[in-house]
Order: sequence, then C-alpha cells, then structure tokens
Amino acid sequence: MNNKKIEIQEDDLHAYIDNQLSVEKIEAVETLMRNDPDIALQVYEWQQQNKAITALFYKNESTPIPEKLKLNNIIKKAQKKKPNSPKIPWHYSTAASLFLLIIGGTLGWFAHDLSQPITKNTINFVNSAISAHQVYTVEVLHPVEINADKQKYLITWLSKRIGHSLAVPDLQDYGYNFLGGRLLSMREGKAAAQLMFENNEGQRVTLLVSKNKSYRDQALHLKNSNEINAYYWMDSKVAYSITGEMSADVLRKLSRSVYQQLNEKLPDKLARL
Repeated sequence: MNNKKIEIQEDDLHAYIDNQLSVEKIEAVETLMRNDPDIALQVYEWQQQNKAITALFYKNESTPIPEKLKLNNIIKKAQKKKPNSPKIPWHYSTAASLFLLIIGGTLGWFAHDLSQPITKNTINFVNSAISAHQVYTVEVLHPVEINADKQKYLITWLSKRIGHSLAVPDLQDYGYNFLGGRLLSMREGKAAAQLMFENNEGQRVTLLVSKNKSYRDQALHLKNSNEINAYYWMDSKVAYSITGEMSADVLRKLSRSVYQQLNEKLPDKLARL
C-alpha cells in the first residue's frame, strides 16, 4: 500500500476543475476539500466561473435540474433533518450543500458541460499548439512568417488557407501587441494559423486556429506542459488554443478575452452562440 502523501498546489485545484488530474490526485484533492471548507468553497467558486465561461460555448439551453437536486430543496431537506441547528449565512449553507454534492458524486449533474471526454483529435491539436509555441516563440529574427504591418493580407491569406474567417484579437489591455502570424501544417493534411503577440518584456503568447470536420465541440480546458500552459476549446469544427509561459490564471483571462472578441468579430456560426 502506498502511503506517500501527495502535496496539492493551487494549479492542482484548477486542474481538478478542468478534469485534468490523475485518479490518485483527484482523491487527494477531494480529501483536502473534506478537511478544509475554505478550499472547498474556493473550488466551488472557480467551478461557477468555469461554468459561466462554458455557457458561452453552447447555443442550446441547459437541461433543467431535477427537483431533488435543486439547491433550495437540498437546503430545506437538510434543515428539516436538523431543526434545532443554528442558522448560518446563506452563502455558507450554499457552499456546504454543493460541497456535499461534490464529494457525494452528484456533482456530475451540475458539471456535465465540463465533463466532456477529451478526444484524441483534441489532444493532438493542443499538443500541436504547444509544440508550435515552443518552436517559434524563441525565434529572434523570424518569429512570424508575415509581420503585423501586413495584417490585412496576412488574415485574408490565412483565412483562405484554413477555410475559416480569422480575426486578430486586441490584447493591448493585457500589454500584448500583435507581431504577425504564419501558416502551419496539422494532421490529415489540414492547415492551421498561428498568430503571435508580444509584451514589452519580450514574453510571447500564441493563438492557434485550425478547422477540421473531425473536431467536435469542446468547452474550455487547460493543458500544462512543463512551464507552458494552453487553454483550448473547439466550436463548429474549429479549434482554438491560447498558449503562453505564464500562470493559468493570467492565461485564463487572455483566453476569455480572445473568445469574447472572436465571438463579436467573426461572421460565422460562432457569432450566433
């Protein structure tokens, strides 16, 4: 029997929410939450944030929650069992009820949008995004194939090659300027567009976009590879990945901004979600 203690960091909590942990670490995280209500509450809040982001990716309305799983009914049932128990603030009661759902195994209903299986095509795409980021962001003279001063030509060309209308998101609020982009090769002879951004410290972040009929809708997920993080999602046979050497929290904000901007700019099905 392995009694080795597993240390849990904040990144592990985010990975738990994104369904990216091993079974062993999942058990360690859930044990930690059982022993620390503050951590359980924090995980719940992050899950709600992820759920709000996920909702942006789906045009279909969520399936109604069964009566027995509605939060008010759960709380009422718990109060009936303990009529003499002291009253506690509603938000703590809410967090505690949801925490019991998490540990009890009924979290699946609330997080079904986040528990989609990660397909082989999805894994191949995000691995390609990370590899391309590693290869080209270290380039000094030729980090991009076409510079930002020819943005109109670049976007027209890349859009035609990948079969999808591209737009350049504005990341200046986060300190990143557009450098340019390049055409990349993917599996099955498909093309991908890589757009690169850089801040004043020389740190670079890349956006990879590829279209493939074998892709299927996939909500926002995090992939970590050494010091590189990538947030990726798929919609209408188009895959996106924001990749950078930064914390998951910072990259999450960039990813949310990119999605919202593309949602506003692109004249295709994405704009109707």
